[in-house]
Amino acid sequence: MGVVLTKEPVDEGELVVDGASVRFYDSRESRGSRNPIVLIHGTTGSTAVHFGFLFPMLATRQRVVSIDLGQPTGELTIDSFRRQVEAVIDRVLPDESITLLGYSLGAVVAATVAAARPEKIENLILVAGWAKTDAQQVLRNNVWNALYASGDKDALAQFTVFCAFGHPFVGARTMLELEPAIAAVNVTEFGVAQMRVNRDIDIVDRLGAITANTLVIGCQFDQMVPNRHSLDLFGAIENARYTEIPSGHAVVFERPAELHKHVDNFAADPRRYPAGIRIPAVKP
Repeated sequence: MGVVLTKEPVDEGELVVDGASVRFYDSRESRGSRNPIVLIHGTTGSTAVHFGFLFPMLATRQRVVSIDLGQPTGELTIDSFRRQVEAVIDRVLPDESITLLGYSLGAVVAATVAAARPEKIENLILVAGWAKTDAQQVLRNNVWNALYASGDKDALAQFTVFCAFGHPFVGARTMLELEPAIAAVNVTEFGVAQMRVNRDIDIVDRLGAITANTLVIGCQFDQMVPNRHSLDLFGAIENARYTEIPSGHAVVFERPAELHKHVDNFAADPRRYPAGIRIPAVKP
């Protein structure tokens, strides 16, 4: 059975890129003059996991294509993922300029695609992304790997939830209320490979090649990718705007409606705010 994303049928497809099985989901319906928007999930994620809220909301206004990244034959690198995204875009949207959105590791991938294909990526949205892994991220990665190696799946799941959600979100809930999030953590060998990729990210030299109208979205309480990384992206990409959401890294779960509002506003009019400006927070 396929992934259920909207009430309307969603086309599913698959490509093989470098030996990796890459699935994609396409809402097909254009719904106006906006560019199609392509979504790239984060570490250990998928369309269903990371965009279960965002995909159907965006699909009410524009065509949405979401990509499930795959494990290639041989070494996994950030460019492995870049080639997967490019292959799907070239297959599904060969003649259209697009808006590309990446979340977490997906934001790193999206930035590399935008740098490599400026003629194709007209608009770019980077959510909780980064350009170069720092010592804080390596320390968390070390603990994550030690817990994985220990075989203590419950401890690994609890640590993941502790790091993923903002402290106001976690602090306002009981352990019973957090149990579904903890139980949902499922680490595979592909996830472990993605964590290895995360340790060595360095795309700083590529950012100057990005020409797309860019929106950088940072998360105020992010412990996985502290929002200083989003500010670094904002400063390094010439045609970028910045906004911030009071959320942890798991903004796609904590504040999906607020995230959608920023993405929807930008998709409707990418040049509404000039480059270099901080966009005000969305009011309730």
